[in-house]
Amino acid sequence: MEDWPIRGEVGAELSRRQFLQRAGVLGAGALIASAVPVARIVIPPKAHADVALQDGTMQAFYDTTIPGRAASVTDLGHEIHPKAIAGVDPDPGAVEADALLLGQDPRLGFTVLVAPFLAELETFALLQGGDFLDLPYDKREAVCLKGLAFSNPTRAVWEAAAAVAFTAFCAAATQVNPTSATASGYRVMGHPGTAPEGYRDFSYGRPLSREMTERGYLD
Repeated sequence: MEDWPIRGEVGAELSRRQFLQRAGVLGAGALIASAVPVARIVIPPKAHADVALQDGTMQAFYDTTIPGRAASVTDLGHEIHPKAIAGVDPDPGAVEADALLLGQDPRLGFTVLVAPFLAELETFALLQGGDFLDLPYDKREAVCLKGLAFSNPTRAVWEAAAAVAFTAFCAAATQVNPTSATASGYRVMGHPGTAPEGYRDFSYGRPLSREMTERGYLD
C-alpha cells in the first residue's frame, strides 16, 4: 500500500509544482473557478459528444492522473468505461474513487469546463496517434504532460481537471462518512476515515502527555 497518491509522471509533475498543497489550501472549487476565464480560449462554438464516450474519456484522464487497477465499477457502484483504466497500478485509483461522479456534481463547477477541456485533450491526443481513450498509458501521459506544461496557456484548465481526481481520491468527496472500507483513496493511503463511534481497537500505544507549557498549554 502506498501512503501518497502520487503515481506516474503526471502525478510527479503535479507534485513538483506543489499542486496538492495549493489544492488543499484553495480547494478544488477555487481552482476550477480560476480556470473558467482561461477555458474561453479553447471552448468550441458547439460541443457535441457521445455521453458515454465523453465520460469514458474523462475517466481515462483521471486514471492517468492517479492510475489504478483494472475495475468495472466504482466504490459507489457506478459503471467504468471498459477502455478507461489502463491498469498500470495494482491499487485502486481515481476512477474507482468516483472522480467522474465528483466532476459531474454541478456544485463543484467543473461541468462548465468539460467541453473545452476535452476539446484540447483530444487535439493533443491526435498528435500522439488517436483518440485519448484509445491511446496506451505512456501516450496518455504524454498528452497530459503537454497540457500541464507551463508553456500551455490553458494549463489552469488541466489543473482544475486534475483537482477533481485528487479531491475524489484523497478526500473521498463523493461519500458521506467515508472509511477505508468504503473509499479507495483512504484504503490506499492507510487513512481509517470517519468513525462516528471512534476506533476502540486503535491506539498509538503511548500515554497522553500531562506536561504543560509556561502558558498552560498541553506540551
